[in-house]
Amino acid sequence: MSAAKTVHNILPTGGMATVRQLKVLDAVAELGGHDRRSTPVKEIGTKVGLSPSTVSSSQGFLRQAGLLETHKGALSVTETGFQLTRLRAEDSARARLFLRDHWRSAWFTKAATRFLRQKPLPRTKLAEELGRGLPAASPERGLYLVDWLDYALLVDVTEDGLVHLPRPTPTPIPTPGAPASGLPLASVEEVLALPDDTFVAVMRAYGTLLTSLRGPATHA
Repeated sequence: MSAAKTVHNILPTGGMATVRQLKVLDAVAELGGHDRRSTPVKEIGTKVGLSPSTVSSSQGFLRQAGLLETHKGALSVTETGFQLTRLRAEDSARARLFLRDHWRSAWFTKAATRFLRQKPLPRTKLAEELGRGLPAASPERGLYLVDWLDYALLVDVTEDGLVHLPRPTPTPIPTPGAPASGLPLASVEEVLALPDDTFVAVMRAYGTLLTSLRGPATHA
């Protein structure tokens, strides 16, 4: 009986910034339509202005991250990838929150949390640690992974390049007429009108509140 094949973690492709990889994902979703049909790599490359080989090189990480599927020279988005692209077209903050929830248990999220638990790290150092021991690892590919983590709100990167775990969102100061939680009541329209950064902070605060109200899980 043959030994089980080792599955290696995959870093994002080199020479292709995170924003460009997101555009590839958007193109695959657009070309595949609501049925999420597979599209030849050559056609995807034409759509985004990249060579077929460059598009193919991007699929490894996106596939392992649960966003793309491969079909012998063609690509299609997964259901998760399709939802992400639809959210990106509507509201970038909600897309990032969606990806954060999807990637909470991903290998790179767990690794970044482990490396940053003790103290923040320079962006280049975290990139080096994330790529250590992986096939075809390079500083550039490690940095792109940090960029993906930042996009998905799984880490915070400061202007000077220091990376730390997201800080807990402080509870807003209660205002007259506000509920006991300290979170002001707002209409759906008011919440949707918030700037991206404010929306993310508010959603984190409401998530913490709902978790506390739910209490510990019980089992039958």
